Formats: sequence, C-alpha cells, structure tokens
Amino acid sequence: MAFSKWVLSLAAACAVSSGAVRAEQLAVEGVYAARTDGGRGVTQISIEPIRGREGIALENALADQLGSARIYGEQYFRIVPSSFDNEGSEPGHAELRGFANSRVYDASDGEIERTRCVRKIKHEVGEKECVESVTDVYECRRLHVEFRPDVALFSDEGALYQRQDSFVNSERYCADSSYIPSAEAIIEPMISRFARAVRLDLAPKQRFDRIRILESRSGLERGDRRAFKNAIKLTKTDPVGACIAFEEILSRNPYQRSALYNAALCREADGQLELAAEAYGQLMLASDKDRFRNGMARVDSRFLAREQLASLSLPAVALASASPQDASIE
Repeated sequence: MAFSKWVLSLAAACAVSSGAVRAEQLAVEGVYAARTDGGRGVTQISIEPIRGREGIALENALADQLGSARIYGEQYFRIVPSSFDNEGSEPGHAELRGFANSRVYDASDGEIERTRCVRKIKHEVGEKECVESVTDVYECRRLHVEFRPDVALFSDEGALYQRQDSFVNSERYCADSSYIPSAEAIIEPMISRFARAVRLDLAPKQRFDRIRILESRSGLERGDRRAFKNAIKLTKTDPVGACIAFEEILSRNPYQRSALYNAALCREADGQLELAAEAYGQLMLASDKDRFRNGMARVDSRFLAREQLASLSLPAVALASASPQDASIE
C-alpha cells in the first residue's frame, strides 16, 4: 500500500524530535467530529448578552473557546458583535443566547476540635513529655455554590442547538485557619467547563494521539516474526517504514491480529479511513476488545467530521475534509 508522504513524514518528524517517544506507539493525527450537528454550516457566531449573575463571565468564556477553535490553523468560527451592533447577518451566521444563573450561600457546618499541649516536662535523658493539654473547639462553615447555565444557538431557520447543565460544589472552612474560600474561585472552573463543552459540541477538533501498537507475534512464521520485531523497532524512528512492513506482513498473514491492528493504525495515520474501518471491522468480528472499538469510533468520528467540514470553504479546512487521494502537498 502506498502511504501519503505528507501525513506520515510529519509523524516521522515528530517521532525523531521527541525524546519521550516510545517504540511501541504510532502517531495518529486527525480532525474529529463535533459532538452535535448544531454548528454544521455555521461560520460566524454572535454571542448575545447572556442574562443572569454569571452572564458576562460566560459570554467571555464562550467567546474565548469558540473563537479559538481552529482546524489546521484556520479559525473555525468568526466571533462577531452581538445583533444589537450588527445591521444584518451574513450566510452562515448564528446567534448564541441564554442565561447563566448562580446561587451562593454560606451555612454552619459543625465544629472541629484541635488539641494542643500547654505544659511539658523534660526528662533526664532529654526527652520532653506533654503533661497538660487543652482541646479547642472551632466553628466551621460551608460555602455552597450552584451554577446553572443554559444556552441555545439560533439561525434564521430557527433553533440549531441547545445545552443546559447544572454544577454544584462546596468547600468547608473552619475558624482554626484564616483561610476563607472564594465563591468566584469555585464558580470559575464551572464556567470554563461549560464553555469548553459548548465548543466541543459545535466545532470539530484536530487532535494528535500516540496509540500503542500490538506486539504479539503469535501465529507468525519465523521469517515474519523477525520482520514484525524489526517493524516494532522502526515505529520509533521511521513510522513510514514500520507501516510498510506491517502491511507486507499482513499480506502474508491476513488473520494475524497484531499485524491487522497495526496496519489499521497506519491507515488511520495516513487518512485511509475506508481501509482502516475495514480492518477494525474484521478485528471486531473476532474480538470485542476496547482498543478495536475505540479505533472504529475514531474512524467514524473522522468520517462525520468530513461531512461537517464539507460545507465550509476555508482552504485548510477543505484539505482536512478531503480524502487522501484528493489531498496533496507539494
């Protein structure tokens, strides 16, 4: 099988430049689908004023997350001023609206005891012994924070997407310490987490993984066992050569599980998604192992990402959505 050099040469460069690379891993980079189709065809978003106590903070977090979504360096969404500042919307425009309510209360939460020594005596051998102690009792309180965001994406055609959530966290503190927790410090990670979830729901994600190969040589003849061992070593310095070797071994041993799985990873790395799916399908017929199902899930997500990207005209995004036969880099 001929591999697209522009993909696997990148993996080879990464393997050589990273001192932490392990020999039994292959680099797989791809664009994976947004978790929903709500953002399909949307190229620009205006974040409308979000109502509620945490509205401004959530607006800023959403603008940061959605505005930083990039595929091969191209910005996926253009964040534009709210509709109050826009005279008209362009094709592909959508509005994000919602509210972000929070509730904070501080309540009594029992007591805590701390025992301290108030008188010691020294023995002849130099050791000290506490002969009198006092137990202090300190009042404790609990700061409780709730965050309930709800946002929806609308276009001229109507509602495209909605997400709502509920976050709860609390922190206990006592009078034996000067520390008093901050409601803002507790709620900030909740806001960030929700904004990140919206970004993953609406925009595909480019991801680089190192995935462990299978190393079992069971069922291989002596010559292929030696070739397989050499291919494993090549994954560290020459993943292209390793992948060619795995494919050659597979051609002579079409049912050997390790060769088939490693070839599937190579096809993923090369963007040969149809052939990768075929290999993972064969593996799943023989075993229901998580690694085989995860491989198929990655491939399925990349197929869906191609569909989600197909409606966009950004050059780098178009490249990411193309099949390897259609994509080339000089």
